[in-house]
Amino acid sequence: MPAESNLESLRRNVAECRECQLGEGRQQMVFGEGPSDAALFLLGEAPGATEDETGRPFVGRAGELLSEILLKAGIERQAVFITGSCKCRPPKNRNPSKIELAACKPILLAQLALIRPQIVVCLGLVATRNFLGPKSRMTDVRGGCFAAGNYLICPTYHPAAVLRGTVKADLLVADLRLVRERLEKR
Repeated sequence: MPAESNLESLRRNVAECRECQLGEGRQQMVFGEGPSDAALFLLGEAPGATEDETGRPFVGRAGELLSEILLKAGIERQAVFITGSCKCRPPKNRNPSKIELAACKPILLAQLALIRPQIVVCLGLVATRNFLGPKSRMTDVRGGCFAAGNYLICPTYHPAAVLRGTVKADLLVADLRLVRERLEKR
C-alpha cells in the first residue's frame, strides 16, 4: 500500500478494496470516522448490518451503547477516531477470519500512522488479538496497557458483550475512565 499523506486520500485509495472475499459482499467499506489527530483511537472488530448500510462505525445497538459508555466515562465520541479491525461486514456478523484481518491490517496501520494516537482501545477479543497476538485472553489483558510503538494498547470488552449480558457496562465505563485519566497525564 502506498504511503498516504492524509486520511481522506487513504479513504479514497482503499474504498474499492477487494483484498479478501468480504469486499464482494459488502454494501460499503466502513473506513472509520473521527478527528485526523485524535489522541484516542477505538478499535472494534468488524462492521455489522447497520454499519454496512451506513458506512459508519459503531452505529448499531452496540454503537449506541458505546456512545452512552463513553459519555459516562467523560469522553466525547466526536473527539475519538473509531474504526474496526476489519473494514467490511462478514456474513451473518461472524468474526472475521485471520485472512480477512490480515487483508485489512495495512489499512489499519496506515490509519494509525496518519492519526498518531496516544492510546488505542481494543474493544473485544478480535481487536485485542489483532495487536497482542492470538493467544491473548481478555481476562489477562483487560485493564492493562501495553506499549506498541508510539501508543499504548488498552484492551477492554466489546459493548456487544454488555448487550449479550456476559459483562456489566460498569466494567467498560471504568476501563474508559482509566484511559481518559492516562490521556490527561500524557
